[in-house]
Amino acid sequence: MTISTLLMLLTLSLSLFHFLYGYKEALRISEEKGLIKGWSVIISFPLAFIFAHFANLFYSQL
Repeated sequence: MTISTLLMLLTLSLSLFHFLYGYKEALRISEEKGLIKGWSVIISFPLAFIFAHFANLFYSQL
């Protein structure tokens, strides 16, 4: 396995993790009553897009 393949798999898994975590937190927040602190969703989705971009970049180098 080359380093590009390993980096692509790592960034892809991190991207999927952040998308799933952000989705889970968004569902949890949608059922809250009162003051909502949504920093986990605000941080998770941009990180997921960044890691997806890196996964695409490393995949194109294969």
